[in-house]
Amino acid sequence: MGETIGDRIKHYEALLREMWAASAKYLGAFSVNLLVERVVWEVSLEYKEIELLQYDQNGVSCAKIAARLEENPDLPVEDMFVKFIARYVEILAKLLGHERAEEIRKKLGQLGEEFSGEPFASREA
Repeated sequence: MGETIGDRIKHYEALLREMWAASAKYLGAFSVNLLVERVVWEVSLEYKEIELLQYDQNGVSCAKIAARLEENPDLPVEDMFVKFIARYVEILAKLLGHERAEEIRKKLGQLGEEFSGEPFASREA
């Protein structure tokens, strides 16, 4: 495929930004940031590097994760992002209801087709 892990991080960053924006439409930026903080905390129990995810009222950035990857190329970023997205969508479904979460999941699934759809394929709310 020729895609570097840096390219994959950029794709995940685009997905997270879209997820953040779509969620903010329903929950507001403050609540979305609280949701991201919650998921970061949960995922950090297994993948400490997720704490490098930057988020604020303007959205999400993976710049620090990308920088860490240069120091540690063995960082399991694929698993970390899949777990983050899956958990985020799971909580989002509880907050918004399955129907709206499904709309967001489908939109993200279309963006994530190049990721084989794993974070979106089998999750039920």
